Amino acid sequence: MPSRIDRYIVRQVLFGTLFAMLVLCVVLVLGNIFKEIRPFLVERGMSITFVGKFIVYLLPFTLVLIIPWSFLASVLLIFGKLSSHQEITAMRSSGLGLFRIATPVFVLGLFFSGICLWLNGTVAPHSKFKLKEMVYQEALGQPMRFFDPGVVQARIPEHRVYINARDGENSVRGFHAYQITKKGEEAAPQVYFYANEMDFEIDRDKRRFDLRLKKAYAEFYKEDGTIERVYADEAQPWIIPYAQDGPRRIKPDQYDNAQIRDLLNDPSKQLAEGSIKPEKLPDFAFERIRRYSFSFAPLALAVIAIPLALQSRRRESSAGLAWTIFIAFAYFIAMEVAEEFHEDNPAISPFTVWLPNIVCLALGLFLFRRAAQRS
Repeated sequence: MPSRIDRYIVRQVLFGTLFAMLVLCVVLVLGNIFKEIRPFLVERGMSITFVGKFIVYLLPFTLVLIIPWSFLASVLLIFGKLSSHQEITAMRSSGLGLFRIATPVFVLGLFFSGICLWLNGTVAPHSKFKLKEMVYQEALGQPMRFFDPGVVQARIPEHRVYINARDGENSVRGFHAYQITKKGEEAAPQVYFYANEMDFEIDRDKRRFDLRLKKAYAEFYKEDGTIERVYADEAQPWIIPYAQDGPRRIKPDQYDNAQIRDLLNDPSKQLAEGSIKPEKLPDFAFERIRRYSFSFAPLALAVIAIPLALQSRRRESSAGLAWTIFIAFAYFIAMEVAEEFHEDNPAISPFTVWLPNIVCLALGLFLFRRAAQRS
């Protein structure tokens, strides 16, 4: 049965975590709203309903990032405060060992890890898919936003478009466009178009733009490395689809763990539809393992946070915040390095993504033992 000291520590750490989550939620959600739907909200007068749905879909995978860092900050600040006020010394004097004092935090760490696992493996993938789909469908309903000036448009299939200025509803100046055939690092331009002026019409039934280029210039990049240049006073029609034909590509972060398991057991349907390429199947296996690893970040970070907090006897707030930033940054970098390492070496076991947690646990246990010996 939990003692009064256990309840006291749990209450302090839990309230600190919830407060940090609230602050970080406001900051990250507002930042993502401005980043993702600024064109809809500011330039198109988007409804409050759209913004509300956006926030609801955004919260689950935002919480996956917020919970570990909020718990880390709370543990560092609370235990730094307990140490500076000699409360840890009083608990030790009553016969409690350091591991026993930290037991409520470990229980909370397991609790938050379970929440992260549930969010990361079930809720967040569905929310991310619905969020992308909502933004995509909204963009299809307002195709004019693909020609907003001053923005590199990358959502047009197989094209990168930039507009200098808009003259009217269907007329622009300074039209730049690259036509590409692949995505990611292999994306190479096939054709570059420039037009001093351009008029266009929208075919909503076929979801395409019919362009008329004036004072146009084009470069065709051939496989042998040569470039063919073409000049024209007027060129029409040039057709650009603004919706992807055929099945849309399925991304690993938009499948929950159960769907990934079923996919890996029998990928024939998705492969036949073309929604997944055979060489991308290992990415789904890695994504599932990465979720399990990152979900246990609260517990791993708590193990290393407690002994570090006990060393901050003075100015516990500033020291706790500094350690929070340092540890969170180091953990995030380690996780990114593990992911990049696996992408560059697919033959390497995907379980390498567990290394950041293993390092945190090993270092934390070492610091725990040293702190217990010192006290």
